[in-house]
Amino acid sequence: MLTTDAHGRAVPRRDRRAREDDAGQIAGLQVAAWRAAYAGILPAAELHALDTTALTGLWRDRIGAGTAGGAQVLVHDDGRRIAGFSSFGPARDDDLGHRPDVEELYAFYARPDCWGTGVGRSLMRSTLSVWAERGTRAGYLWVLERNTRGRDFYRKGGWRQDPTAAPSGSAPDALEIRYELTGIGAGTSGDSEGLGTTRR
Repeated sequence: MLTTDAHGRAVPRRDRRAREDDAGQIAGLQVAAWRAAYAGILPAAELHALDTTALTGLWRDRIGAGTAGGAQVLVHDDGRRIAGFSSFGPARDDDLGHRPDVEELYAFYARPDCWGTGVGRSLMRSTLSVWAERGTRAGYLWVLERNTRGRDFYRKGGWRQDPTAAPSGSAPDALEIRYELTGIGAGTSGDSEGLGTTRR
């Protein structure tokens, strides 16, 4: 299968399900992405304290649990390393948790040096393909309000702020807002380079 890079060139599409031995790379990628995307948004001490070892265990457990609960992790493997990942599954918000046709995008990150290269677009297409195959018709995510770069990319992919959901968060500078994408399986392109959903 082929996709296109940022210059419109055809390249192999290398998205696949994550394996347990990907957990360390996923954790390191997440730490790097948080520190780059959330600098000046989240407290520096919080970003500095991110624990790659603890996150590795979290991702190993999550991947090892498989899809028994409906959750899944995809990675973009460029042949040398994991360049991005997507984690998604059943809706957890109270107002959406009983709808089997709605899923939540829990985490969506690319390595900072891969931003703008098509990794996110490829992963988003793959995520939406999985959702469409299992009958999901709408998705949602939470993103930091001040993460303007991430919000811009989601908007380019057709995601829109959900007017029914109030912002969430305990600190004014770290409010999260809910975005939604509807019509999955009916022509949505998912052409975005996602740079940050904050709920793990």
